Amino acid sequence: MESSDGTGVNVPETGQRGRKWKTAERLLAALAALIAVVGGAVWVVQRITRDSPVEEEQKLVEQLRPGQTFDRTTEIMDDKPHYTQRLASGNRVYQYNRTWERIQLLVDSDNISVLSVGIFADRKDFRPSLPLGALGELTLNRTPYNEVYGGQPDQVFGGCGAHSGSYFEAHSTQNELTWGRRIAVGIHHSGRGNTEILPVCKGLGKAPAGCISADLKEADASRGTECMTTTPAGNFRKTTAITAYVVTKQNEWTDDMFQAPYIVAGGND
Repeated sequence: MESSDGTGVNVPETGQRGRKWKTAERLLAALAALIAVVGGAVWVVQRITRDSPVEEEQKLVEQLRPGQTFDRTTEIMDDKPHYTQRLASGNRVYQYNRTWERIQLLVDSDNISVLSVGIFADRKDFRPSLPLGALGELTLNRTPYNEVYGGQPDQVFGGCGAHSGSYFEAHSTQNELTWGRRIAVGIHHSGRGNTEILPVCKGLGKAPAGCISADLKEADASRGTECMTTTPAGNFRKTTAITAYVVTKQNEWTDDMFQAPYIVAGGND
């Protein structure tokens, strides 16, 4: 049948041309379905491989180094410090209270250079890997005391009170000229979270008198630190995981670098 103008009526293709058209439609539909499946698979893979929040936080703190400018460090943190305190030395300590940890930055009196970085884990699922210079790295909440630098520290200091406590071992890197950093590792009473200082307190209770200083002082030269690496006082060092890490490029340790996080925050945790 034709229209009155002689152009004819548009009807669906029939025969071989019609079959080709339907085949093309089916191919396009199949291609669209395949694209949807691939897109969905990519989304699933991205979801599976994306870092969890705690993994993202671990990667963030792994970037912190002494010697960086304070401005650069705050750029890395992408946040302003939550607490600050001027110390008697003229230096200032800045503290971040994060979900899994607290971070301390000791900054010089000109407020320019970061003298030391302290990372204090409050939760056991926080496990950043932190450098030990030429000897590799340690992992908070995983590496025990006696695996750091062969287990013999240069200094030990700390103690346990009724509601607080800490224990640190300080080390000078064995490759000071090329790496130039000093490391202190320890555990502390966080006042929050689930880090546990009880095993350390039991170990300290077995230490001989005069074995450990209550604060940062040179160890007794006549005894060294062997009293904290031998039985029975040192037994906890084999199984107790480190939860605190302080690193500096300064020539010596100072008390400024070991401020109790709970005190800097004024108990506002």
